[in-house]
Amino acid sequence: MQAPPTAHSIPAGDNAPTTTVDVAQERLTAFLHHEAFPDASDVEILSTLRPSGGASWETFICTLRVATSSRQDTRRVVIKRAPATGPLAPYDVAKDVTIFRTLAGSDVRVPRLLAWTNDHAVFSGPFTVTEFVEGESHDITKVETWPIWKSHREALGNEIIDNLARLQRFPWQSSSVADVLGVSGSASERAARIVDRYLVPLLELAHERGMSQPLWRELGQWIKDNAPDIDEQEMVIVHGDYRFGNFLWQDTKLAAIIDWERAMLGPPMQELGFICMPLSRRTDPQLMGKALTFPQLAARYEASTGRSVDVSMILYYAVIWQFIEGVNATRGLLASSGHGMVSSSGLIQPNLVARQTLQLIDDREQGRNTL
Repeated sequence: MQAPPTAHSIPAGDNAPTTTVDVAQERLTAFLHHEAFPDASDVEILSTLRPSGGASWETFICTLRVATSSRQDTRRVVIKRAPATGPLAPYDVAKDVTIFRTLAGSDVRVPRLLAWTNDHAVFSGPFTVTEFVEGESHDITKVETWPIWKSHREALGNEIIDNLARLQRFPWQSSSVADVLGVSGSASERAARIVDRYLVPLLELAHERGMSQPLWRELGQWIKDNAPDIDEQEMVIVHGDYRFGNFLWQDTKLAAIIDWERAMLGPPMQELGFICMPLSRRTDPQLMGKALTFPQLAARYEASTGRSVDVSMILYYAVIWQFIEGVNATRGLLASSGHGMVSSSGLIQPNLVARQTLQLIDDREQGRNTL
């Protein structure tokens, strides 16, 4: 399954009375009937499972009875509800909707969208409904325990790169998807907006706490000063969180790519920067994205895309991705400090990310390929 699930009823808030839960389920059932299965004579929610993994959207796997005049079927759907808070808040449901609709029918593997709404009254927040995709998903921190990874790691890595090549070939210029992938602009303009998107909230919180953040401010300025000069028309769709945990697998075949909330337009090397950053390698620095060595990755990428790998550009975008993770970790640490909840692990993570990021900058400036 997509993640170890736990059974539960439709949630309607902490300590909500049974009647409130019943009303919430009735509203959701009526929505699914009207929007996702309009040709059915009846729809009933049989059970709901909530995967235990994930750190952003709230995910629910619903088993439904869908009846027509001639038959009854059991169907499973996935509901992803946007939480009110989090590092990417406000979460934009319409972005996922546009991406799923745009990529539907292409060779980029995404779940099929069935319905969506921004109406908070239906299910306590905006959400999407997609078809359930049968498959396995393993978080990047635990993928080494997966038997298929142990025996077919290189095949998985090749599949990851081949699907990335399909995504980068998608002709976004002739679609409406660019409308949800960031304000129009060159690579340097988009890099500056990425820095401000994550850094400004950190600096505002740091000011409230009376704790300056010179390191992240300086790293943000380095990113702006060293941004590549690449025109928007040369860009590709960047998933933005392209890793184990956001892939659904059927044996060694990638069945679907999920969690597109960080998607944007960017140069082709931007996604490779994510795959190659230290946080994507974790315990084995030799394995990019926990899948392939860099020579394996480069050879497969060049064969699948026809593009050459640019190590300097990959290192630059690895810095950006590390910067995002480090700023978010620091912001979480400062938020916790306001409630007296700082842990030793909370202190270690931003410092580790900062050291790794400084090393990437030094490697790039010295022309070293340490990947």
